[in-house]
Amino acid sequence: MTKSDLEPICSVEGPTVDLLVTSDLHLRATGVQYPVVDLPVETHDIVLSLGDVVDENRDHAKSVSAGEAYEERGRAFLKRLDEQGVPVLAVPGNHDPVDCTQRLSEGLTNVHSLHGVTRNVVVGTDWSLTVAGWGCEQFDFTPALLSPNYPNIPVEDEARTPDAVANTLLRAAGQYLAGDLSETNLAHKLGTEATNPSFETSLARLDARFETLVELVDRANNPTVVASHVSPFNVPFDIRGQHSHNGDYHFGSVALRFALAATGVDACLSGHTHQRGLTAIPTISGHSYVHNPGNAGVSSVSVSQDGTLHAEQVDVEWR
Repeated sequence: MTKSDLEPICSVEGPTVDLLVTSDLHLRATGVQYPVVDLPVETHDIVLSLGDVVDENRDHAKSVSAGEAYEERGRAFLKRLDEQGVPVLAVPGNHDPVDCTQRLSEGLTNVHSLHGVTRNVVVGTDWSLTVAGWGCEQFDFTPALLSPNYPNIPVEDEARTPDAVANTLLRAAGQYLAGDLSETNLAHKLGTEATNPSFETSLARLDARFETLVELVDRANNPTVVASHVSPFNVPFDIRGQHSHNGDYHFGSVALRFALAATGVDACLSGHTHQRGLTAIPTISGHSYVHNPGNAGVSSVSVSQDGTLHAEQVDVEWR
């Protein structure tokens, strides 16, 4: 963590911290420019981008020049936000991972990449809000314990729906992370063997991500919001179609879901699924709000000193 990460990103009068949250714009190299002028930046304390500002990047596109055309659009978007004079926190998405987000924000005074660090907002003289960022380091984000990888998960007394499979996986993973279930028994509950190389890799990924996230948010002694590109696992807006012929499945982060529960953070703002929603999940201290602004979504989010979160959709005509 650098000195700049420890310093407050800004000071506000309160009584709430007001965030203008965008997600999954997926700007393309051609077409209509995003109407930044229509965003109510001036009535918010911070702009928070949850990733996937652009649809491609130069490290992943078919050619460097093609990727750079996308990045030019993304940088132009962030530059116009930068000119508003309000701090912008940019979480790297899988389409604009860490290196790309750093290129998009380089030299922009008010734009800051938010991955693996926390930033504080001082509210009057009474309290501070901590925003912890967790983004993507590469184009393909592979979830740990992805349910389609375990087609033989035993589901008792329920139809084999995506929700039933996800609930079974969530219970088993929770028991494992709490130390109540061995690797071998976890594998059996998922219908596989502990020696399965895919399972071993996925479990190592789960352990590492859970430890990273808990360490990240445990630094904060203030009301805390986790800003993540990916959604927590098995919330109502964590859903995608696997294939058109065999239905949907949950693909959010199991590690994030349990890190939120274990640390009792106040809220999590996430994107990636392109599904708008607001829910709450149980934690050690009560509950954590979870919100997704949706596909090319914009939300006005306010956070109070007691951790209460209020989210309203902001309509922006585009495309």
